[in-house]
Amino acid sequence: MQPLIQPFNVLLPMLYGIALIYYGFYLRNGNEQSGKWAPNILLSALVVHLLYFIARSNFQYFPITNSFDSLSMVAFSIAMIHLIIERTSGEGKTGFFFISIAFVFQVSASMFHVVDIHIHELLTNPIFGIHVFFTLVGISALAISAIYGLMYWMLAKQIKSHNMGIIYRGMPPLDQLEAMGRLSSILGLVSLGLGLIMGHFYAYRVLGILFPPDLKIIINDVAWIFYLLGWAIVKIKNYNGLRLSKLAFWGFIAYAGAIMAANFISTSFHQFN
Repeated sequence: MQPLIQPFNVLLPMLYGIALIYYGFYLRNGNEQSGKWAPNILLSALVVHLLYFIARSNFQYFPITNSFDSLSMVAFSIAMIHLIIERTSGEGKTGFFFISIAFVFQVSASMFHVVDIHIHELLTNPIFGIHVFFTLVGISALAISAIYGLMYWMLAKQIKSHNMGIIYRGMPPLDQLEAMGRLSSILGLVSLGLGLIMGHFYAYRVLGILFPPDLKIIINDVAWIFYLLGWAIVKIKNYNGLRLSKLAFWGFIAYAGAIMAANFISTSFHQFN
């Protein structure tokens, strides 16, 4: 499948771009035909993206060998999580915002596609690959949940001020935004949890330590525990509305900030490119 890598690399931004256009029409005009075509095109993009990863891996290693491969995987994760939420909720108008992110990431990944790659031995282990995949999907889902929280927050302010713009008029109701954000948060919590479990299992097999003294690992573990406790508090206290949306948004901002800070102040065995 190696000869297919470059054609897939060119086709992917085009498919995400077409899906983005249809989602844009659906958000702006509420055109039902656009609403039907958009997720179908997005599904096609995800299938091609999966085939691209298979071709890239050559069935020998996990296909994230550099930063641009990581961008491509995040684009795939965001698009996949959105499609799951859209199929579950029946609401696709928010797709414009998320697919625009996936489109930008994939365009960047395709433009700076690296042909000559160095394959670290970590990438040849399936357990490590599963760990990375579920972790990236989990973080992407939590990011989407944070964006839903921000959408809820901004839409609530617009409704209160009686000043609804074109974009806001096309948005789903507040209660549906909240439900979609909750679903994304659950998907993120489960996926990140699976990724961390696989990561600890791999660390024990390779290093003989279940909890390595790695700052990134510590931050992810602590963040997952806080998200789990947060969900328990939300259920017990019956938090909803603005309080829940702000919690989802600022919680992820704190999490992302901690990860970025760790990249500057600490080395990690996760650095393999």
